[in-house]
Amino acid sequence: MNVLFIGLYPPHIGGIATHTYQLKTHLEALGHHVCVVTYCHDDACDENVEMVHTWPRFRGVSFIKNAYRVAEPLVTSRDIDIIHSHYLSPPGYVGARLSKKHGIPHVTTAHGSDVNFMYAGYVGRFLIRKTLEHCNAVICVSKALESRVRAITSLPTHYVPNGVDTSLFTPSKEPKEYVLYVGALTAPKHVDDLIDALTGMGEPLVVAGDGQQRPRLVWLARQRRVPTEFVGYTPDVPTLMHRAKALVLPSEEEGFGLTLLEAMAAGVPAISRDNGAAREIIEDGKNGLLYSTKEGLAAALRRVISDDELRSRLIEGGLATARRFTWDSVAARTSDVYCLYAKTI
Repeated sequence: MNVLFIGLYPPHIGGIATHTYQLKTHLEALGHHVCVVTYCHDDACDENVEMVHTWPRFRGVSFIKNAYRVAEPLVTSRDIDIIHSHYLSPPGYVGARLSKKHGIPHVTTAHGSDVNFMYAGYVGRFLIRKTLEHCNAVICVSKALESRVRAITSLPTHYVPNGVDTSLFTPSKEPKEYVLYVGALTAPKHVDDLIDALTGMGEPLVVAGDGQQRPRLVWLARQRRVPTEFVGYTPDVPTLMHRAKALVLPSEEEGFGLTLLEAMAAGVPAISRDNGAAREIIEDGKNGLLYSTKEGLAAALRRVISDDELRSRLIEGGLATARRFTWDSVAARTSDVYCLYAKTI
């Protein structure tokens, strides 16, 4: 089957880019042919990946315009059977326009912030509704996200969670030196709660990611005297995991929480705010810890750092959990979705 992906893809870094790369790789192992239209990047990209120039101040609008122009020739030259957009908009909107014009089935994957936050704004809601008008189905990476999608559309939904690469994320015997956060530095991620929770503990923090909140978080870490290293976006997350005492995900909402699985696969205790997606991965006290308040986060960190028995139990439980979420399974389930809607099988 010939598939067109639209959305973030390496060399971009982050959960969606990881998802599209792994899914493309494993779909191709099943015999599918996948080409990708993604955002422009300074570094080179893989074969069968087309990059789209965007304007920094108008990234979404320019992607919609330019991605459509780049993708349309691929629809005919590659004899595309199904369009798969990743993120309800802008990629989903581009997929919907192509589907409408060429009569090609279109499925879109909701990854989290598109539904949890983007849909709350007028422009985001308008674009997402337009996406859903020309879409056959929505794939959701968590059951919590699926329930939110069902509240805004009557389209069929399919639950297909993320996977984790257990050959890339592996346990290490290196000394454990710091608490780790991996993700965007935006207000809904609540990295400030993590800094507050670490105040007075003397534990170093490593922050891998970037975003609008970075200057404020740098200032806050200095004010709280929490020794913090901001390393920016980096592809070397597996190495950072090797020396982490714990991985913390303090987000208000997550579509899935891929970094939790990556930490588990790397033998790092995972701590997360108690939200719907996290509860689908973490069994509190068995393979990770959940918390609801900053005080609860501080208590969870102290427990993981000081209680060797608890730490060992969480590591063992996390490794078992990670083994259940394979990209082979994700690709097989996604392929099944394609077979329901694609123009040829």
